[in-house]
Amino acid sequence: MNESANFSNIHKFYDFINSLTTLGFDKSWRKQAAKELNPGTVLDLGSGTGASYSDLKNFDVTALDPDEKMLSLNNFKKKVVGIGEELPFKENSFDNVLCCFVWRNMSDTEKALSEVYRVLKPGGKFILLDMTRPKNFFLKLLHKIGTFALLHFVGFITFNLKEYRFLYESLDFYPQPEDHLTEDKYENLLIHRIGLFDFVYLAVFTK
Repeated sequence: MNESANFSNIHKFYDFINSLTTLGFDKSWRKQAAKELNPGTVLDLGSGTGASYSDLKNFDVTALDPDEKMLSLNNFKKKVVGIGEELPFKENSFDNVLCCFVWRNMSDTEKALSEVYRVLKPGGKFILLDMTRPKNFFLKLLHKIGTFALLHFVGFITFNLKEYRFLYESLDFYPQPEDHLTEDKYENLLIHRIGLFDFVYLAVFTK
């Protein structure tokens, strides 16, 4: 997990700010991601304060996050401090792994993807929801200008300019998901573009 992706000092209103900056659409995107899950157990990777709690009530959930302050506000019963690159679980432990809006925070996505594969049961699903840039050049330019202004403004008023500058820059850390994500060991991979300008993607891996 990237050390710059640390929002401990605003953990009490971190999710509120996220909903504000996405005009509340983050909730519908999470709900759409949860619909792709198999029945059974779920590892909520990068669970934070538990923003996906309402969407995962019918599952046996283990919440994992590197930030203890975030987890202290998390309503899931099973909570584990840890990072995606070194998951503290045995092989074939979960029917699903869900990761919402934290993939860009990973310092080594190849290692994290391999770790997710290891802890998934055969036939299990890895549901990855995150943001990127639009493909269209003009829309990409508009998106860069808009996110620069918005995230730097939020960082300024919350006294977390470094952290929100990191979030802005993280949108360009990796290539487009269609180029960055590969099936590798997985049996199947489907990538859906959602959200305004298609700057949100939903990737469904099957082991």
